[in-house]
Amino acid sequence: MVRLLRYFPTALILGLGLVLTLAATAWVERWERLSRQSEFQKQTNNLTTALQRTTNRYTELLLSISDLYDAANNEVDDAAFRRFVNRAVTTYPGIQALEWAPQVTQPERANYEQQLSQLTDGDRTFITERDEQTGQLIPAEQRDRYVPVTFLEPIPSNEPALGYDLASDETRRIALEQARDTGAIAATGRIQLVQETNENQYGFLVFAPIYEAPTVSLADRQSKILGYVLGVFRVADVVEESLRDLDYDIDFYILDQTAQPSEQLLGVYQTASRSVSAEPQKITILETNSALCAVPADCIQTIQLGQREWQIVFVPSSMQTFLWGTVATLVIGLLLTATVLIYVARWQSELQRTRELSDLKLRLFSMASHELRTPLSIISVSAQSLAANLNELSPEKRASSLDRIQVAAQRMGKLVNDMLTLTRAEAGKLEFNPEIIALEPFCQQLYEQIHLKAGQTLLRAGNATHSQIFADKSLLSSILLNLLSNAAKYSPEHSSIRLMIHQEKTAVCFQVVDQGIGILPEERSAILDAFYRGENVGAVSGTGLGLAVVKTCVDIHQGTLAIASNADGGTTVTVWLPQVE
Repeated sequence: MVRLLRYFPTALILGLGLVLTLAATAWVERWERLSRQSEFQKQTNNLTTALQRTTNRYTELLLSISDLYDAANNEVDDAAFRRFVNRAVTTYPGIQALEWAPQVTQPERANYEQQLSQLTDGDRTFITERDEQTGQLIPAEQRDRYVPVTFLEPIPSNEPALGYDLASDETRRIALEQARDTGAIAATGRIQLVQETNENQYGFLVFAPIYEAPTVSLADRQSKILGYVLGVFRVADVVEESLRDLDYDIDFYILDQTAQPSEQLLGVYQTASRSVSAEPQKITILETNSALCAVPADCIQTIQLGQREWQIVFVPSSMQTFLWGTVATLVIGLLLTATVLIYVARWQSELQRTRELSDLKLRLFSMASHELRTPLSIISVSAQSLAANLNELSPEKRASSLDRIQVAAQRMGKLVNDMLTLTRAEAGKLEFNPEIIALEPFCQQLYEQIHLKAGQTLLRAGNATHSQIFADKSLLSSILLNLLSNAAKYSPEHSSIRLMIHQEKTAVCFQVVDQGIGILPEERSAILDAFYRGENVGAVSGTGLGLAVVKTCVDIHQGTLAIASNADGGTTVTVWLPQVE
């Protein structure tokens, strides 16, 4: 329960942070998605309006030319036609050409071709059509009626169209007949223009019928048709002119819904190149399932042109559909949650550390008051006995009292040194002052501080007993003194204690082997904690600081400590200290 309560604030902050982050992310995602959808719809409406406005301008232009013929009683020559339309073709770059094509019957063909030759200074001497096999222009076959291009502006780059029979191609003928029969402007499906040099570009024609006299019926319109005013357009030019003042990252397809499915594609506008292409390898599957379109129909707009319906299918770019604000909100929320968690974790760690230090101080004071009381009592009693009976005590008893005082003082000194070592290490102020140490005299001085039981022997062996090492003398003394004292304290009388010292290339090994009570397996993980004592120590006195001090001093040397013990008796403690050349 205590452990659960300890982690409760962290779990609460984590849960609350995640809930708030997810809620904020969901709200921002909805707001951003709706904003993107609204902006996308606004942009597609603007694009559609721009295209519709451009095509309307072209149809109005054709109607104004038909008004010219009406005002001039259909008596318009080549020069007048070119003067009238010159400004329009100069102003609107989307217009490939403006033309006049009269209807010519078979009996009138010879006379017309003579006039065409005079009009073109002999450059065109007959009505032409396109050869289906070679694609070249050839003299038109005989038929009842022809609709040859006669007036043309501008002439440069459009010369091949002069004399071309518009009725020789089925797609053009269908639009011609539709314009004639309805008396309204009619557009063709996609075609390859006669003057087009790029095979991957489609064009279209828009016809306005011109009649000899006013008509009231279909029969009147079919019998009184004089010819057609027409505009020639490339799909790419029309689209690029419409979008020249707009800068949106939206690709779109233009489809002629009036045509057969295989003939519907007019072009693909790609924002990367800012151009329209109809190359098959650049045409991808129509994708309308975008986050910016609540339903697929939201990605589709239509425009009307010459009794045909064009469909604009918009494809948002990946940059438009990616919700940057949503991702940013999620990341910021998670970062804030993580920051608060780290702060709380540190605060809990510091609080736990403060509690542990407080507990350590309490145990330290409690232990010190208990452990120091015994040697102080020994010193006090022995000193009082010497003072009261100095002249009556034999030299042996006086020496025994002095020896007890010395042992008690050493015990107090060791206890104080151990407490100071742990306290300074805990505060990060334990100094490390390495020096060259001759092991032979150093170990001899240590042996004098070890109080052995009756019959116990202390042996020293190894290849480095007479060597020199580079270490902190005070810390090394604490390591070996605690290990040897523990070995003597917990080993029986008449047992041997061995100190093995081995020197290798990169480290020095100190190994203390005893025949003591051993360490229980379940206690080995806690035996290095301060104040911890095993359950099998019995009545043997101690503070539980020895191995904790050893571990601290070994860590200061950046060494390693290993303990191997048999529960039935005997413990081996191995210390490796790095050797400095």
